[in-house]
Amino acid sequence: MRDRIVPAGDQSGLPEGQVILFEQFRMFKRTWKLVLAIAIVATAGVAVYVFGYMPVEYMAVVRALPPNKSGTPLDNIIGGISTSLKDFGLSKLVGKAGSDNGYSRSVLITSQPLFDSLISHYDLFTVYGIPKGRYDKVYKKMAENINVDISPEGPISVEVYDENPERAAKMANDVIFFTNMLSRELNRRESEPLTKYIGARYEQTRDDQEKLGAELRQFMAKSKLYDPESQAKIIGTAVTEAEGDVAAKRTLVEVYRKALGEDDPRTIQAKTLLEQAEAQSRRLAAGHAGVLNGPSVENLPASTVEYLRLRQDYEVNAKVLALLEPMYEQAKYDELRDIPVLNVLDPARVPPEKARPKRSIILASAFIGTIIVAYLIIAIVAYIRSFLQRYRAYNDRAALPEGPHHAGELNP
Repeated sequence: MRDRIVPAGDQSGLPEGQVILFEQFRMFKRTWKLVLAIAIVATAGVAVYVFGYMPVEYMAVVRALPPNKSGTPLDNIIGGISTSLKDFGLSKLVGKAGSDNGYSRSVLITSQPLFDSLISHYDLFTVYGIPKGRYDKVYKKMAENINVDISPEGPISVEVYDENPERAAKMANDVIFFTNMLSRELNRRESEPLTKYIGARYEQTRDDQEKLGAELRQFMAKSKLYDPESQAKIIGTAVTEAEGDVAAKRTLVEVYRKALGEDDPRTIQAKTLLEQAEAQSRRLAAGHAGVLNGPSVENLPASTVEYLRLRQDYEVNAKVLALLEPMYEQAKYDELRDIPVLNVLDPARVPPEKARPKRSIILASAFIGTIIVAYLIIAIVAYIRSFLQRYRAYNDRAALPEGPHHAGELNP
């Protein structure tokens, strides 16, 4: 069986780990009263600080709900475009409207503009005892005193801690108030450029529509072209009939001339009727026949093309104008609307009891923590003492001359 060497100074024959454990336990037995006294003194010191210097804070809670539907102005404009395009049969050009969630409530509630409003309204530099202009410190303090909890079901809870219970309740309610104000300001900032752009585009399109209308009216009055398809058919029929009548009368004149001679009254009368028919045909071709003048047959193709171009421009611009008009009205409405981003469900009330500090928890933690730290120090000290003792024993053995028992006894 392998022999185990027992160092000098340790004749118990126990393993080294057990020896260290027993030494620590022996130190615990010797020092528990001292440790208890230190824990009591430390706890008393913490109690003096907690009860004498740590300020008491109250917590006020306000609960709010977002509106059923609130979108950003851009979302509403897109919705208006979708409606208008559907009216024109162009619904495939746009998809679904944007999200109806509006601005992020958590971002608004914890934003610097909202903190700045609270700082200015309650003079929080003075309340918190922070030098003027140190916004970094006051922001940090406010972040510690304002907690936001957004429930998946919808309610938003805002907790505000303050040394004054009435101020805590007012600040909690004002968090919702200033959040809605900030939302309205962001809505105005977002709507204003949209309104200006759409308004300018609407005015330009309306002016273009008036110019196109005047140009179309002027062209129609000049060319006497109102309905190309109907007028072309009527004019073509009339000219064809007139030319047919001229051809028939010319044939009759030739027959009379050959049969009766040039001087016969019937020949003369036929020539007169032929001349009248030719004059009527020329007037029809020039567009000057009848009570109302019409377009010239020679200019009819070019006039029809120009008329169709002007009418197409007029109708396209009219559709653009019809598209922009509801968008412009929606943009003006969005710029002036006053829809809250949060509706108060349960307003904050003045808290009757303090919320923090939790003195009993602090004192219990101080007492238990002191004992743990003290015994941790004792364990470390015991281990160091045991290590040093064994190190000295090792050095003593190394200094002895070689012999059968220079390092201690051999245990089988």
